[in-house]
Amino acid sequence: MRTHLLYPFILLLVSCTRPDTVPPEVGFTEPLGGAVAPGKEVRVEGYAFDPSGVAGIWVNGQSVMPQGEAGKRLVQFRFRLQAPASGKVELLLEAEDPQGNRGAKRVPLVLDAVPPRIVVERVEREGSLYRVYGRVEDNVQVDRVVVQVGGRYTPLSLPKEATVAFSAEVPAGAVLLAVDAAGNRASRRIP
Repeated sequence: MRTHLLYPFILLLVSCTRPDTVPPEVGFTEPLGGAVAPGKEVRVEGYAFDPSGVAGIWVNGQSVMPQGEAGKRLVQFRFRLQAPASGKVELLLEAEDPQGNRGAKRVPLVLDAVPPRIVVERVEREGSLYRVYGRVEDNVQVDRVVVQVGGRYTPLSLPKEATVAFSAEVPAGAVLLAVDAAGNRASRRIP
């Protein structure tokens, strides 16, 4: 084997490392679907990632870099913002790596003042229980659907979409609660 002929080639490859010119990746993980209720305080969470490390994170020019996180490859951040009562909200998220590469992302937030709608399509009674079939619709995204019986809350395992179908077996007097991505709520008593 002629491995001794490969050494100069390997050294050449190692010495020709490319400079880092790729900006950090940035994104939001909350609020879900970008929906916020007008006039409410909103908790915003997101992340910045760069293989070289993250040197800084800004939202609309204000630093949101957590203390002691500079230089880490993945940095999660959170902050609160007051949503206006009307109009549009657009956040500019920026992150920079140690080489000065800056990534940016504009994120529009949807002002959602409309609660989800619970549509009961069918109710079947069997003894003291009711089988309820229906769907929950929202103009942005349904976050969760919960059955309340007395002081007990049982979440239904449903996807987070604009329209979700559900079925539940509940006693008389149970309440279906639906919450959208902005925190708007709707309820419906069964039967």
